[in-house]
Order: sequence, then structure tokens, then C-alpha cells
Amino acid sequence: MKVQITNISGHQTSKVFALTFAILMLPLSFISLFMFFMAPEMETNNGEPFPSFPFLFFALAPLFYGVMFYFMQRIFCWAYNMVAKKFGGFEFETQD
Repeated sequence: MKVQITNISGHQTSKVFALTFAILMLPLSFISLFMFFMAPEMETNNGEPFPSFPFLFFALAPLFYGVMFYFMQRIFCWAYNMVAKKFGGFEFETQD
């Protein structure tokens, strides 16, 4: 039996995608933080310590990815719903 998706709930789908990507980003963030702590301290040409921006970036990466993917998925759902109204939606087959 063929089933066609004609409408995607923007908020619910975006929420699930955002949480999924945030969770998937956690291991990568921990690995990156570990590598950051294992790297030698960097200095500028004057001998001053280099600012630790990468630490904050890697520590907050799951949050950044979650927020970014939420908004990107909302845009995708809106565009998909517009296209699905005119041309039909994704089709897939199911069996009992």
C-alpha cells in the first residue's frame, strides 16, 4: 500500500531533529574538548597566551547545533508543505 505524506508538523519535527542532532553532537564535543586540553597552550607573537575561544565553542556545540537545526528544519517543513500541496508529498510503501 502506498502512503503519501502531505503535511509535516513544523514544530514537532523540528524539535525532534534539534534534540537528535544535539545528542549526536555530545560525543564529538567531548572528543574535541579532550583534544583541546591535550594540545599545548598557544601563544601570540608577543608571548601572550592565546584566547581560549575553541573551548567555549566545543563546550557549547551541542546547543549551537540544536538551535541551528531547529530553525533549519522549520524552514524545510514550511517549504515541504508548500511543495506537497502542489505536487504531492513523499511516497513510501507499507505492508501489514
